[in-house]
Amino acid sequence: MRLGSKLAKIVRFTGRIGTAVCLMILVWSCATVPGLKDEATGNIIKIPFVRVLLEESKPEAMLWADGSFAIECLSQGIQTVYYSSRPVTVRTDGLLLTVANHKGGVIQSRIDEVNIIPRGNDNRINLNNLRYRGIIKILPNKQTMQIVNIVYMEDYLRGVVPPEIGKRSEDEIEAVKAQAVAARTYAMGHLKQYGNAPYDMKSSIIDQVYEGVKVENKLVNKAIDQTSGRVLFYHDQYVNAYYHSTCGGLTDDISAIWDRKEIPYLKSVTDGDACSWSKYYNWEEVFTEAQLRGRIEQYLSSDRGRDLRLGAIRDIKITERTPGGRVGKMTVETEHDIFRFYKDRIRWVVGRTSNPDLILPSDRFEIDIERDASGNVVSITFSGSGYGHGIGMCQCGAIGMARQGWKYEDILGHYYTGVEIKKLF
Repeated sequence: MRLGSKLAKIVRFTGRIGTAVCLMILVWSCATVPGLKDEATGNIIKIPFVRVLLEESKPEAMLWADGSFAIECLSQGIQTVYYSSRPVTVRTDGLLLTVANHKGGVIQSRIDEVNIIPRGNDNRINLNNLRYRGIIKILPNKQTMQIVNIVYMEDYLRGVVPPEIGKRSEDEIEAVKAQAVAARTYAMGHLKQYGNAPYDMKSSIIDQVYEGVKVENKLVNKAIDQTSGRVLFYHDQYVNAYYHSTCGGLTDDISAIWDRKEIPYLKSVTDGDACSWSKYYNWEEVFTEAQLRGRIEQYLSSDRGRDLRLGAIRDIKITERTPGGRVGKMTVETEHDIFRFYKDRIRWVVGRTSNPDLILPSDRFEIDIERDASGNVVSITFSGSGYGHGIGMCQCGAIGMARQGWKYEDILGHYYTGVEIKKLF
């Protein structure tokens, strides 16, 4: 039966949808993911799954699917379901939600939670012109909404690995496999990291960049399938599988870069010239004295919550280096004071002249100061190597190793020393 042209009459949530919801409740109620196997019905949600926060700043969203889809509405414990093959709009109304059809007519209001569930196989949900596998959950969030993609772990990786590793060729597939295992390990190890929040991961660089179906490609999917369920362990614990673009020849100790305790498998290792093909293997940023002074003033003023003026820069010195050759401590002497900056925060302090919105590519650099005839600082050149924090796997190094014939197990074992690869599911 139809409601208008596209909406079916209200029905109870049964069959495969009910099975999926039961499985989701089971997993969310546990600290770990039990019974690592596919759901019997197979075409809604599989275990293990991950909840990815896609959006939390907008009060309204339009959603649709490639085919028909179910709209589950939960209100004060009462569950009703509508079906549609046309777009619907979900908007916040204070602390509750409203669902409207494609003509703007209200389907239901005063809803606590909305779930958009595609019907049938190979049917993807569309949100903001991006397509996603799995289910979309929408929750009120004061004056905005939290939009969460609930998706099978392996399908999540299909939207993560391509933007993280870039477009690769068949002779580089071992690096793609290494990236898949590292990304899977990170995700599995960070389930429930946000406590009682309705999501496990954010879709940005805060966790891992996730762009849904649009970035999927055959090579990456092949690499994910060939490493299915494999993760990194160290002494029966998930590895903190950090990775970065380009190490510049040496990775680094986590304790030397961030204010974290030492981790045995996140130590400085060399990868020779494996990442030398990267455009960031060598870089240079040149500042006038006024430009760099302005950057430092901006950083300090923001950090201290008050306007700060340094006076002219008289000298800059590197006073400590990390095991991987990065700057661990840098002092800046000005007319008024001496300022000390430490570890990875130095990248934020300095920034770039080529793009003021970006931070310095890495902390692995040398400083060259040009002075005038009176000894005043005229310009400062940062000549560096690498891109990113330098901890864990060097992605460009992994690609270089794959080109040299390395297998993904060896690549991961090189960058994460002493770890073990286990197949969970």
